[in-house]
Amino acid sequence: MSREIKFRGKSIQEGQWVYGSAILDYEEKIAYIENMGNGPVPVEWESVGQYTGLMDVEQFNEPKDLYTADIVTMHQFLFDGTEYENEITGVLEYDEELACVCLTKIKQKDIQKHMGYEDDQDGFEGEKVPVCNFHGLHECSWTYLGNIYENKDLLEATNGAAVPPIAD
Repeated sequence: MSREIKFRGKSIQEGQWVYGSAILDYEEKIAYIENMGNGPVPVEWESVGQYTGLMDVEQFNEPKDLYTADIVTMHQFLFDGTEYENEITGVLEYDEELACVCLTKIKQKDIQKHMGYEDDQDGFEGEKVPVCNFHGLHECSWTYLGNIYENKDLLEATNGAAVPPIAD
């Protein structure tokens, strides 16, 4: 099994997103993205994200790769004798302890109840749910809404409601 390893970061000089291989200096908090033949481009340390292997295949002309720190809506179909559809908005993050991509900062009450939390229980927003734990996913399950660097207000504004996608 192989997966594509690639990164993105926001260029310090031009403010544009750059995609490619990452060169990271953790001590100095300096990051570069090596962009196909253009040499290393200095990028904002906080903006560096890794490709998750997930894509938004419906809303763009070409499939859009999803990276850590992207805000997404996940659409799932569940079947337990009856068909159940669910949409969950959250942030894609890599969890080193679990060694997988997780959906975090989830606001929906449905998934909160599904995971054993009471409706009025605090603290669920910090929950990390490994993407592989969700059932009923398909190739069209993911919708890109934005990212936490350019759209910080997006998750707060949703409060669990569906949000129209943001074009990039």
